[in-house]
This record gives sequence, C-alpha cells and structure tokens, in this order.
Amino acid sequence: MIKIPYGESDFKKLVLEDYFYQDRTIFIRQLEKWNSNYPVFLRPRRFGKSLFISTLHHYYGLEHKDEFQNLFGNLYIGQHPTEAANSYLVLRFEFSRIDPATHESTYQGFLTNVILGARTFLGAYSDFFSEEDKQTILTQTSPEAIVKMIFSITKSNKIPHKIYLLVDEYDHFANELLSFDLDRFKSDVSRNGFVRKFYESLKSATGEGIIDRIFITGVSPITLDSLTSGFNISDNISLNPIFHNMMGFTHEEVESILHQSAIPPEIIPNMMFDLREWYNGYRFTNQVNIRLFNPDMVLYFLKEYSIMQKYPEVMLDTNVISDYRKIRNIFKIGGEEDTKFELLESLVEDGCIDFPLTRLYNLEAEFTQDDFLSLLFYMGMLSFREVSDIGWRFEVPNYVIKKLYFEYFTAINLDKTRFAKTKRPIAQTISALISQGNPEPFFKIVEYVLSKNHSNRDELAYGEKHLQTLMIGLLFPYESYYIHSEYESKKGYPDIFLERMPDRPIKYDIVLELKYVKKSAENTLKKVIEQAESQLGEYMHSERFSRPDVLGFYVVFLGGEVYQWKKWEK
Repeated sequence: MIKIPYGESDFKKLVLEDYFYQDRTIFIRQLEKWNSNYPVFLRPRRFGKSLFISTLHHYYGLEHKDEFQNLFGNLYIGQHPTEAANSYLVLRFEFSRIDPATHESTYQGFLTNVILGARTFLGAYSDFFSEEDKQTILTQTSPEAIVKMIFSITKSNKIPHKIYLLVDEYDHFANELLSFDLDRFKSDVSRNGFVRKFYESLKSATGEGIIDRIFITGVSPITLDSLTSGFNISDNISLNPIFHNMMGFTHEEVESILHQSAIPPEIIPNMMFDLREWYNGYRFTNQVNIRLFNPDMVLYFLKEYSIMQKYPEVMLDTNVISDYRKIRNIFKIGGEEDTKFELLESLVEDGCIDFPLTRLYNLEAEFTQDDFLSLLFYMGMLSFREVSDIGWRFEVPNYVIKKLYFEYFTAINLDKTRFAKTKRPIAQTISALISQGNPEPFFKIVEYVLSKNHSNRDELAYGEKHLQTLMIGLLFPYESYYIHSEYESKKGYPDIFLERMPDRPIKYDIVLELKYVKKSAENTLKKVIEQAESQLGEYMHSERFSRPDVLGFYVVFLGGEVYQWKKWEK
C-alpha cells in the first residue's frame, strides 16, 4: 500500500521516504525544448505547483548532483537526462504567507520572502560566495536591491554557472490585495511599485546572461500583465495543450492510485464515479479532451479513507475550502457585485456560460464582466467545455466548486433573514425531510427566505429556475447526500434528487419536483398541479427511483408562498 503524500511538496522527501509520486518529469524535457526560457504556468490553488517547483530545483540544482540517481533513477528524466541536469545555481522564491492588510505589511512580507530565498541560495552555494559577499547581500534594504546584489556579485566572482530562477505562488498575496484595494494593487504591483522593480531586476539579469532560465507559477495572469514592460520577457504557457497535464491527475492515474492504495477492486468503479463527481472536471484548453482531477482533493480523500476504510465525514478538504472562500472576494473587484451575482446565478441555472477569455488584463481600464468570468476560470471556478460562437463555453468543473457557488448564493439570500447568524433551524428542517420524510418544515423555510428577498417587482422576473437555485443553496451545506440538479432518469429530469452519501445513517433518497406559478397566472394552478403529479409519478415508476427507500414529493409555489405539496404514493 502506498504512502499518501497529502500536503507534501518536498520532492526529495517524497522520493526518499517512499511516498507516492506521480511522475511528471517528462515535462522537464518538454520545458527545455520549448522556445522560451522564461515560461509562466498558471493553475488553480492546490494543484501541485509547489511540488513541481521542488522537482525542478532538485533536478537543476548543482548541490543535488550527487543525489541524482537516488532521486531520479526510477523516473522518466532519470532514464532520459538532459545535459542541463544539476548544472545551475537555483535561486528560488515563494510569495505566499504575506499579509496584504497594509502597504507596510505587504512590503515587509515580500522583503522577508526575498531574504529567505537569498539566504537559502547563499547557503547552498557557499563555495562561490564569501562571508563578506553574504553580508553585503543580506543587508540590502529592498527586494530589488537584494537580487541586484546577488547578480552583481555572481558576475564579479566569475562563477562558472548560470542561475535558474524559480518563483512559486508569484501572485498569492497580490490576488488577495486585488480583491479589496485595487488602487493599492496598482501602486504596489504595477506603475512604479516595489513588485515591478523586483521583476525589472530579474529581467535585467537575463539580459546580462546571469539568469539563463526562469520558471514561474501562480494562479492568474493579472499580476503578470500589470507589470507591463517591467517583465515583458515571460511566456504564458498555461493554455498550451503540450503542458495541459503537467499538473493534476488524469482519470487513469487516479484509478491506478486507488489500486495501489489496496482498495478492494470491486468498489473502485463506484468510488471512481464519486471522485469524478467531486474532484474532476478541470480542462484548460479546447485542444485537449482530458479533464483533470484536483490532486490535493484526491489525496485528501485517500488519506481520510486509509484511516477508517470509509468515506471521510467531510468530502471537502478544509484547506481547499479556506483557499477557495477567499476567491469570493473577487466578486467585489470593480464593484457591481449585484451584476456578478446575477451572472453566477445564470451560470448555475443554465449549467454553462459563454464569454471570450481575457488573455491580457488592463486594470487601468474598466474591469469588465468578461474579465471577472475569466478570472473565475484561472482560479479553477470554471472549466472549459467547448468552443462557442462568441469565444469559449465554460461550466462549473465539479461538485466541490458547485458547492462553493451555492454557499455564496445562500449567504447572500440569508443575509436579510433571521438565519444570517445561525443555520441550525434550517438543518433541523432538512433532517426532518431526509430522516422522517416530512418536507413541510423545509418548504416553509424556503417560503420565509423568499419573502425576505423578493419584492412584488421581482415577481415579474422570478421563475422556477430561481426557486430551484434557492432551494439547492439551502440544501448544499450539509454533506449527508449528493444534490443532483435535473438528474437524468429514463422517465425525465427531476428538479432535485438527494442521494445518500455512502456510510451515512439516512433513511431515504429524496426526489423533489418543483413548480412555481406567478400570482398573475393563478388561473393555471389546476393544470400545473396535474402536471406536477404526472411528472413525479413518471419519475417514481422509473427503475432508478422505484424503491421503498426513495421518497418523492412535489411542491407548488404561488408567488412566494407554498400553495400545495404532496407525497407520492403508489
């Protein structure tokens, strides 16, 4: 049984301590063959970027030369090495753990991270730098001055090796800053800010031949685009089909990991279905028809499963939740949060959304809806589906992201209600639904939330899809069941299907058919009720739902009020 490397990003530790490692070293050769020495690779949070940076460091770093066979002997690149292996001084920076609350905290955090990278570099290559050199470098008082001094002394000491620069999480702090203080983002990152000056120093070192290669990882291109001419040598390879699978797990790889984890073969097909629903769905280009799993989410599941031999109580990794909840702050970029809310509501109702992907951001101009939606794509909140008439068609990649969207919707809807601070009463009504087969308390909660959020004017635009979105949002926080919207059965598409999660002590699966009638169309109620009864009956007679542990209900809303609900009986 393999050791699960959840949360581990040290390549050396994984290899030498026999953790599972998915070989991605073929891409080292691909990067060397690429026509740019300064690629930037963007992927959502928790996608394996730091581990890949560590892999590059151990492959190219001169200090790891004697370890090459032990580290890479069983991997692709160890059996097909390039001439550049272990031939560089590797200078590595990482820009997470920076507090962007104020200009001072942001600057100090950035400076501290540069000092840490410089100190590690000088320690690894102490044969080439005297104590006086080290003191001179580390006493510089600005990020750009530190790297400039490293490059100057490297050149004056005539060190016979060039520098390979690695930058991990280049935009981590900047994305947070962007979400709440756009003006300070511009002053700190672009224009003549300290971040731009830092990258200008790197660009100068490439021109002098001191830096030979650069590899940068991050989440979005906004920070890079904001540097303008300060760092215009980079090549964004994130959407290139050659590098699509460089990070993340394919379906075949996840299936192989399950087999290596000593999971009984007979349960693997069902488990793969569940993992695909929760963690798969990431596609970054129309030129590759492969959807990737988020590797952190898969490893989290396996770590939890290995302890008790059952599904984790919480399928969402809390670390992923904390990262992605921060993404909600981007709804505030450029203002007009109500408009963005409507866009997202349309997305979850229709299942997809079309827009031309923003390839180059200009924050000196208006932050458009397309910019906002493109940012959701880069951050892993949307995934490419197919080409459309106006650009690309995107969809929500998986259940995890859908859950986070609905969490956002629900927070907005509950903000005006007595449930803004406590959702326990909602949970109690859901418990009555799935354990006792009594939906009435839950329907009354929906009615109450509607009354607090929709005026008479909303009546003109409000419809069944909106009701479905609200109801799913209220159901989503609880992880005892999967929520299927428009679940496909041979007899049609029930509006909501609650399917019990494995190992949960719940009595029933629940089928809900929803109908919404505007008050102005009250004369159609009889026909709508007949339609609801007929549709529910067809669903419940289907092979999928005709079991004693599946309950079916229809509910008809007249305006914002429950007019009638009924349980299906044979």
